[in-house]
Amino acid sequence: MKSRLLLIFLFCCLQVLPASGATFSQPDQTALLAYARAVMVSRLEKSLAPSPPTITAGNQRACFVTFFVKRQVVACFGSFTPRHTTLLDEISDNIRLALKNDLRATRLTPELARTASIQITFPDQPQPISDWRLVDPQHEGLLVEGPDGRGVAIVPGEARTAHYAWRSALQRLGLNERSSGVRLYRFKAAYIRDGH
Repeated sequence: MKSRLLLIFLFCCLQVLPASGATFSQPDQTALLAYARAVMVSRLEKSLAPSPPTITAGNQRACFVTFFVKRQVVACFGSFTPRHTTLLDEISDNIRLALKNDLRATRLTPELARTASIQITFPDQPQPISDWRLVDPQHEGLLVEGPDGRGVAIVPGEARTAHYAWRSALQRLGLNERSSGVRLYRFKAAYIRDGH
C-alpha cells in the first residue's frame, strides 16, 4: 500500500513539473535548438528567416538564448516575462536583441554560429538576495540590477563561480564592487543545451 501511495505521489509531482521546468520531448529540444541556430545564422548572413519548426511546445514562455564558443558566451539575451505569444517568436526576438544589445555578439560570425553551443534557459522569477555568494552558478542564475534599473542576468552554467558571475554582471553594467544602489537576485531555471 505504501509503495502504491508513493507511486501516486511521484506521478502527481511529475504532472506538475511541466509548468515550471523545461520538460520538452527530445525531438522538440532538438528542433528548438536547431531553430535558434538557424535564426542566428540567417540574421548574421542577412538572409531569409528560417521556417519555424513544428513542435508540440509552442506555448508562450519566457526564455534566454545563449551562444557559447569554447565555453565562453558570445551572445545572450532574454527576459523573465514572455513578450511574444509563442516560444518560437520569443527565441527569434531574443536572438535579434542579443545581436543588437550584447557587445560580445560583435565577434560572432555565421561560421562560429554554426559550431557554437546553444543553451535555451527557462527562468523562474528572480528572488532578492543580500549577497552574491548565496548563488550556486551551476544551478542558479544571478540577476544584478544597477541604481538606474538596468539589469544583467547570468544564466546557470554561464559562469563557473559566483564571484565571476558577480564581477561579469557589474562590468557589463559599467559598475564596480564599490558601486552603491546595486540590487541582487537569484533565480532557478531549467534549460536545454546542445552538445556542440
